[in-house]
Amino acid sequence: MRVLILITTCILICTTILSAAPVLDSQAQNRIDGIVEQAISKHSTPSACVVIGARDGILFAKAYGRFTYEADSPPATLDTLYDMASCTKAVATTTAAMLLVQDGKLSLDDPVSKYLPDWNRDDKRNVTIRNLITHTSGLPSYTSAEKAEAVRRPWESHSDALIRYIASLPLAYKTNEGHIYACLNFLTLARVNEAVAGVSQERLLRERLFGPLGMTNSGYYLTHRKKLLCAPTIGGKSFRQGVVHDPLADYYRDGYHCPGNAGLFSTANDLARFCQMILSDGVWDGRRIFTPETIDLFATNQLPEGMRGSQGIGWGISRRFPFGTPLNEGAKRACFSHAGYTGTYVHFDRLAGTFVIVLTNRVFPDDKTSDYALRREIMRLVLASDPIYKQVVESESSRPQGPGGRPAQTPTTPTPTEEAEPR
Repeated sequence: MRVLILITTCILICTTILSAAPVLDSQAQNRIDGIVEQAISKHSTPSACVVIGARDGILFAKAYGRFTYEADSPPATLDTLYDMASCTKAVATTTAAMLLVQDGKLSLDDPVSKYLPDWNRDDKRNVTIRNLITHTSGLPSYTSAEKAEAVRRPWESHSDALIRYIASLPLAYKTNEGHIYACLNFLTLARVNEAVAGVSQERLLRERLFGPLGMTNSGYYLTHRKKLLCAPTIGGKSFRQGVVHDPLADYYRDGYHCPGNAGLFSTANDLARFCQMILSDGVWDGRRIFTPETIDLFATNQLPEGMRGSQGIGWGISRRFPFGTPLNEGAKRACFSHAGYTGTYVHFDRLAGTFVIVLTNRVFPDDKTSDYALRREIMRLVLASDPIYKQVVESESSRPQGPGGRPAQTPTTPTPTEEAEPR
């Protein structure tokens, strides 16, 4: 009996430790303030929103700065809309695809040519939905709107011309034999989603995600009023507010079709609801959005054995400190996330049961700055505040010091999971 009591006690202690969350006391919160305010003062970004939470509550939520660097510019709030850039790939396009997979209307192993006739080509017939959503299709990373426009037929819309042009591009490598992060994969995937659903991706998401979760400020095509609530992304004569920053996504928009690589606008408050649903194994307010098996796919490496890197379904799997640690092995303990070129970031830690949202408009007035240091320091603080990671953080702190007095990083190539994608 004493042995049974001892075992039960140990289980309870371990359960308590594994369900711990960051202890964001006043000192930690002040440090977050300092990190963000320093970034704003250095003109790395005019504004930022930071939300740190768990499945059952918000631990920290605060907006900083103003829409622009002008003193009379509107202050940012947790309901300020941000151009999510490539976070669109994960939050919107991946969500739409997996809802259709759950419905039985789409399979990850379906060939793209089943839905898009232009893909019925010798080099594209073996490309599947899984290849698109894991960036193993062989498509090049990007192209230009000018090239698509040059071959657009007189009767074609921009969106139709771009999809047809992408299908005509030679592969950069043989399908399933490489892993190149490519906006072209998700432009194509969104068009597949719409072909299968019979409605625009925005309408599908409003009915199946935005509506049920109360994400009332999220969308692709914004009203004039909502555009005025957006953090601008381009300054000067080309001032842009509430219209997607990404050139290909901007070219693709036609009032109906939704670009899958970028184009979603959302807020910190809306995204917090999305993140809590993900950490609750797909349930929000008693309603199931995703199955637990779908959430596991986001956090499970899909790349062929022997291929370098880690890529879940639509989400990047984080392994390097402070975005991930050696403790985050396996789907149930994984860290997975996605970043956006405009300065956006959504991160999940299934071991700690926490999420981190960092939204900025670092591309205003131009894209010469980076928000990577801001994001990295917030993630470092979150890890340091969580008892689960105490030994990991202490070990990292004892490593040889690099520039700026911080532990030297193991040489690795940053991925779009951790910093904005190349364009």
